[in-house]
Amino acid sequence: MDLGLLATVLVLLVVIVLVAGAVAVLVLLLQRRRREQGLAERARTVDPMAAGPGVSDPRRLKPGDVVRLSAEPGDWVVRGTLAFEEDGYRWKEHLLDGSTAAGERRHWLSVEEGEGGLELVLWDRVPGSDLTPDAAEVAHDGVAYRRDERGRARYASTGTTGAPDAGTAEYADYVPAAGGERRLSFERWSAGGSWEVSTGRVVLAESLTILHS
Repeated sequence: MDLGLLATVLVLLVVIVLVAGAVAVLVLLLQRRRREQGLAERARTVDPMAAGPGVSDPRRLKPGDVVRLSAEPGDWVVRGTLAFEEDGYRWKEHLLDGSTAAGERRHWLSVEEGEGGLELVLWDRVPGSDLTPDAAEVAHDGVAYRRDERGRARYASTGTTGAPDAGTAEYADYVPAAGGERRLSFERWSAGGSWEVSTGRVVLAESLTILHS
C-alpha cells in the first residue's frame, strides 16, 4: 500500500474515533443534565402524601369513607351525608358509625367553610331534651350559650341518615357565651315538628385520618 494512502486512512480512522468519542461524551452529558433537571423538578414538587393520610381534605368526605379520630379508638364509617344549602351557602353533615359488637357508637361531623376558615364539629345527639331555640340565650349542662344563627336550609341526603332524600330543615346554632370550643345545635325536619338537640365540640382537621373508599 502506498505510504500516502496509508497515512490518509490512518488519519480518517483517528478522526472517526475522535468524532465517536465526542458524540459519546455529548450523549452522556445530555443524559446527566436530564437527570439533574428531573431531580430538581421533583425537589420543587410537594409530595401530597409526605405528611401521611391525615392531611386528607374533610371536604371530600362521602358515604363509605372511613374516619379515624385521634381522641377515640376504632374506625368510624361514614354511613350517610346531609348536604345543606341556604342562599348559596353550603355545608355538610356526615353520620359516623363506629358501632361494634360491644355497642352502638355514633357521631355527626359537620364540615363548614366559614369566614374564619374550615370548621369541623363533632356532634352527639341529646335524647329526650326539652330545650328549644326560642330564646336568644339557653343553658345546657352548666354552660350558657348564645344564639349564633338561625335559618332554614334545603338539604339532600345520601346514604343512611334517617332523613328523607330531600327537603327543608330548620336549624339554630348556639356558641358559648363565654367563648370556647363547645357548640349547641337544634334541627327539625318539618314545620311544627320536634327539635333534635345536639352538643358538639370543635375538632382540628389534623385530628382526623380519612381513608377514602
